[in-house]
Parts: sequence; C-alpha cells; structure tokens
Amino acid sequence: MNESSMTLATDYSRAVNPVGWLVSEKMNGCRAFWDGSQFWTRGGNVIAAPDWFMDGLPAVPLDGEIWAGRERFEEARLAVQHGHWTRCCQFMAFDAPEAPGTWQGRIAEAGRLWRNVVTIEVCRSHRWLMKRLRDIQRGGGEGLVIRNPAIAHYETGYTPNMLKVKVVLQVQYECIIQ
Repeated sequence: MNESSMTLATDYSRAVNPVGWLVSEKMNGCRAFWDGSQFWTRGGNVIAAPDWFMDGLPAVPLDGEIWAGRERFEEARLAVQHGHWTRCCQFMAFDAPEAPGTWQGRIAEAGRLWRNVVTIEVCRSHRWLMKRLRDIQRGGGEGLVIRNPAIAHYETGYTPNMLKVKVVLQVQYECIIQ
C-alpha cells in the first residue's frame, strides 16, 4: 500500500464548474487506508493503532483519515507517528474502494460498514462552495473536498475528479464572494 494505490486530490480551480459535485469537509488529520486488517499511511508504512481504535472496523478496505477533531492535527499526527493515541482520535472513512458504483454509493456502503463517515452535500454553485468553505474555516476546519459524481469507480493516484478547496483558494476568490 502506498500513495499510488490511493485516490489523491488535486487543487480546485475556478475553471471547474462545481455544480452537482459532491462536497465533504477536508479532515485535517493523517491519511490512512484500512486494508481490512491494518492501517497504512500514504507512504506505505503500517500504522500501529491500538485494539480499541480498530474495534468494529470491517474486514474490507476503507479509505479515510485518522482525525482528532478540528484544530487538533498535532494530536492525530502524534498518534500515527509516535503511538500517542487519545480517545479523541477516530478513523473518518471517505471511501470504500472495493464497493461498486459512484462515490456516493461507495460512501453509503462505507457508512453501512463503519460508524464514522464524512457527510456529503451537493454543490449548488461556486458562490455556495466558497460560502461553505468560509463557514468550515470559521469553525476551525481545514477546507473542503469536492468529487465528480459521475466517476463510477475508485481511482488511484492524483485525479482531477477529487479536488481540495482550501484556505489559500478562499483568499484568491474573495472578490467573487462579495
């Protein structure tokens, strides 16, 4: 397992029409791939998670993030890199790679298999997306991820069908929001 076998987001640009794309919060934690028995980093290293953390995870792959909450990246990092796990740490799934169908169907399957999955919304407009980004950031979140709803399989590597919308982009498009 390494980053070439995971879906990786590229940066959002105004050239993309986001209407109809699926939006979720971008968790600011440590990327983790559950292979059905253990966690992997995007660099291909095993994550030594404690038993209580893995309790209830399904015997099928899930892609996601080890996350400790908004503005708590350091806590997630210390857990993954140094084994300093706290009860705030959780695995947030955002894909079920082996489930068939579009991302919307795969995330529904992930939710059936695991208790913590990202919430999705449908993007209404660029303006709506920028407002949603601002709301997430004001609440201490990192940003958003948008996904093309038409892609009918789990993609690997960097893809233009999963885009991250982050702080830097809000400043760039601020004049459009006002």
